[in-house]
Amino acid sequence: MSQSEPQFETLIVTVDDGVQIVTLNRPEAMNTINDAMTHELLTAFEMAARNSEVRAVLLRATGRAFCAGFELGSMQSEGAEAVFQAKSGLAEINKIPLAILGLEKPVVAAVNGVAVGGGFSLVLCSDLAIASETARFSVIYARRGLMSDLGINYMLPRYVGLRKAKELIFTADMIDAAEAERLGLINKVVSPDALDDEALSLAKRMASGPTKALGLSKMAIHRSLDTDLATSLELETWGQALCIQTQDVIEGWTAFAEKRDPNFQGK
Repeated sequence: MSQSEPQFETLIVTVDDGVQIVTLNRPEAMNTINDAMTHELLTAFEMAARNSEVRAVLLRATGRAFCAGFELGSMQSEGAEAVFQAKSGLAEINKIPLAILGLEKPVVAAVNGVAVGGGFSLVLCSDLAIASETARFSVIYARRGLMSDLGINYMLPRYVGLRKAKELIFTADMIDAAEAERLGLINKVVSPDALDDEALSLAKRMASGPTKALGLSKMAIHRSLDTDLATSLELETWGQALCIQTQDVIEGWTAFAEKRDPNFQGK
């Protein structure tokens, strides 16, 4: 990392073969997200967005937990200003799901332990997720007297439907990796020893794909959740017109004609 690039205290950020690996690195605190990590996650995803050499992101964690949520202690106060202070702090945290969902590159989550509250949100906002057999998930907020936030109320019903989402939010029950896979919350469950290799392999596969096309597909999928068919088709029309201008389309058709695998460059 060059001197001009930011230095991280709560994350480890590296690049491997087109994949920016963002590792939550507060194992002593179960990788809970504090103010510093909030800022650093936003910085890391901004780096991924502007670096053309980065074509996918892998989000992982050190220690025994993926992420045990957010540290809200700094927002707890009394008096007339309490509501406004909490709202201001949460508005900053809310930029994280927007940054992940808005990144026009695939994001893969590797879940190695508990992912609860805000940590669960990180998983839901990622495009693909692989979990260790030891991983566990919970919305958790109701156990703390809080409503669910960080995009969970938006994303979770779209994964599991209204009734199951309400069940998971209202009960705050913990579910294991097998149940999370059955519900479609994650893509695959692997042994703890295989997690890092499987997740990195998937992220590298995403990084070797047609980056512009994948980014436009990601945008179209998310927009389709809140629009009608005609608008969705119009977005696809514009997106496809943009794809046709890329070098990857030429490579894709050339590879097809030559009966070989394409070598996409993300351009």
